[in-house]
Amino acid sequence: MMEILNNFFSTSQFIPHGHCYLWKPELVWLHLVSDVLTGLAYYSIPVMLVYFVRKRRDVPFGWMFLMFGIFIVACGTTHLMDVWTLWYPTYWLSGLIKAITAFVSILTAIKLVPLIPLALAIPSPAQLEAANYQLAKEVAERIRTEEVLRESEQRWQLALRGNNDGIWDWNVKTNEVFFSPRWKEMLGYENHEISNQLDERLRRVHPDDLDWVTQAVQEHFAQKTPFYITEHRVLCKEGTYKWILDRGQALWDEDGNVVRMAGSHTDITERKQAEEALSSLLNQLESKVEERTAELTRINESLQAEITERQRIEEALRESEQRFRAAFHQAAVGIAHLAIDGSWLLVNQKLCDILGYTPEELQLLTFQDITHPDDLNADLKYIDQILADNIQTYSMEKRYFRKDSSIVWVNLTVSLMREVSGEPKYFISVSEDISERKQWEEQIQASLLEKEVLLKEIYHRVKNNLQVISSLLSLQSAYIKDKHDLAIFQQSQQRIASMALVHEKLYQSQDLARINFGEYIRDLVASLFTAYEVDEDAIALTTNIDEQVFLGLDTAIPCSLIIHELVSNSLKYAFPAGKKGTIYIEIYKNNNHQVTLTVSDDGIGLPSNFNFKKIASLGWQLVDALTNQLSGNLNIQGAMGVECQVTFTLI
Repeated sequence: MMEILNNFFSTSQFIPHGHCYLWKPELVWLHLVSDVLTGLAYYSIPVMLVYFVRKRRDVPFGWMFLMFGIFIVACGTTHLMDVWTLWYPTYWLSGLIKAITAFVSILTAIKLVPLIPLALAIPSPAQLEAANYQLAKEVAERIRTEEVLRESEQRWQLALRGNNDGIWDWNVKTNEVFFSPRWKEMLGYENHEISNQLDERLRRVHPDDLDWVTQAVQEHFAQKTPFYITEHRVLCKEGTYKWILDRGQALWDEDGNVVRMAGSHTDITERKQAEEALSSLLNQLESKVEERTAELTRINESLQAEITERQRIEEALRESEQRFRAAFHQAAVGIAHLAIDGSWLLVNQKLCDILGYTPEELQLLTFQDITHPDDLNADLKYIDQILADNIQTYSMEKRYFRKDSSIVWVNLTVSLMREVSGEPKYFISVSEDISERKQWEEQIQASLLEKEVLLKEIYHRVKNNLQVISSLLSLQSAYIKDKHDLAIFQQSQQRIASMALVHEKLYQSQDLARINFGEYIRDLVASLFTAYEVDEDAIALTTNIDEQVFLGLDTAIPCSLIIHELVSNSLKYAFPAGKKGTIYIEIYKNNNHQVTLTVSDDGIGLPSNFNFKKIASLGWQLVDALTNQLSGNLNIQGAMGVECQVTFTLI
C-alpha cells in the first residue's frame, strides 16, 4: 500500500511538464498565469454560489447549485495541478483529480437532465411581471372591495341606528340571535341587558301567542309560506306588553335545511289601540244605528197609527167637532191646517211647542216664512204635485226656523183635503220633531268621516313605507356588481312598487275598501313597460278589462303580484333579439262572482317539458303561491306563445 502511495506521489518517474514547453519563459508564464487565473476564478464562483444559496433559501433546486460548486472546484483544481506539474510531474495525482472531476461532471450532467423540464416550468421574468401586475390588480381590487364593504357596513350600522324598526338575525344552527340596539330599546332594555340567545326572544312572547308564533315559524321553515309574519304581544322590561309586527325571511342550504333567518321588529301598539278604538266606535255606531232604526220603526209605526187614527178622527169630525178638536189639540205630533197659499189656518199646541210660536203668531205667517231656504224648493215641488193630483201625500225631512231663530228638524207629512167637487180645500200637515235624531246622525256621519280619514292615512303611510323600502333597495342596488343579484334587487323593488300602487289606489278611491282593478292594471303595466325600457313599436299591449271588477286589499295585492310576475316574464323572455309581438291582458267577472285573469303573449313559448312546479324560479313559485292564497286555479299553455289563466271566486 505504501509503495502504491509512493508511486502515486513520486516525481522521479516522469519529466516535468515544463520540458514540453522547452522551458521557454514566455510560454511557461502564459500557461502559468492562465491556469492560476482560471483556477482562482473556478474557486471564487462556488463561494458566490454557496453564499447565494444560503441567502436565498426560497430558490428552487438549491442542491444543484452545490453540485455545480463541487464541479467547478474540481475543474479549478485540475488547472492548479497543471501549474504544479510544470515543475513536479505527479501525473498520477493529476490524473486522479481529473477522474474525480470527470465523475462529478457526469453526475452533475445526469442530475441536470430531469431538472431541465422543471427549470423550464419556472415562470420567465415577463410571466413573473405579468403575474405581479395581476396580483397588484387583485390587491387593488381587494382594497377597493374592502373599502366598499366598510362603506356598506357603515351604511348598515347607520340604517340600524336610524331605522325605527328593530332588526334580528337568527343563526338556526347555533340558536344565536343578533338583536339590534333598537330591538332592545323598543322593549325598554339597555344593549347589555339582553344576550344573543333565542330564549331571550321566546320567553318574552305572550303565553297566549307563543304557540301560533312557533307554528308560523315552522310553516315558513317548511316553505308553506313565502315569508314569516306575525302580530303578537311581547313583554317589556317594565312588565307591560307591546304589540309587535314581526317579519322575517329564512335562508336554506343546498340540502333544504334552514341555516338562518333575519327580520324586523315593528312596534304596532298604537295601531292596535287605534284598531280597537275604531272597532269599539264602529260597534257603538252599529248599536246606535240599530237603536235609531228600531226607534224610527216604532215612530213610523206610531205615525202610521196616528195617521190611521187621524183619518178615523176626520171621519168622526163630521159627526162631532168637539171630539175632533180634543183629538187635534192633544195629539203627540204637531198638526196644522194650511191654506193653499201656505198660511196657517189651524195649529195644535204640539206644533206651537215645536216652533216656539203661539197659535195667533203662527196664523199671521205662512209656512214659507219659517221654512229654511234650502228646503223650500223641495217642499213647493211636492205641493205642486199634490195640487196636480199626481200624488196623494208626501213626507220629507225639513228645517223650520223657530221664533228664537234656532233651527228645528221635523219629519213632515202632508196631505190635501178637497171639496166634494175635487177642488183643493186645505192642506193637513203632521210634523214630528226629529232634531235629536238628526244630532245623532250628524255624530254618526262625523265618526264615519273620521274612520275614512284614518283609513286613508293608514293606506297612505303603508304606501309611503313601501316606497321607502323600494328606495332603499334602489340605493343598495347601486353597489351590486353581479348582474344576477342586481336583477333580483330590481325585481324585488318592482314587486314592492306594485303593492305600493295598490295602497295608493285605495286611498285615492271613493270606496276605501275596494279599488277599480282595471284602472290599476293599466298603471301597473305602464310602470313595468317603463322599468324594462320597452320599445312600444316592438311590443304592443292589448287589454280587455271589465271596468266593474273591484277588488279589496286582500285580493288586489296577490293579483297585482301575479300580473307583475307574468308580464315581467313576457318582457324578459318572450321576445328575444328584438322580436316583435303583443302582450294581452284580460280580466272579467261573471254572474257567479268568479273572476278570470288572463296574461298571454305571442312570443317564443315554453319548452315542451316545462313544469313550473319543478323549476327553481322565484317568479313561478310566487305565481303558484299567490294563486293558492286566492284559492284559485292556475292554467298555463305554452305551445304557441304563453297563456297563463288564473280563476278565483270573489268573496
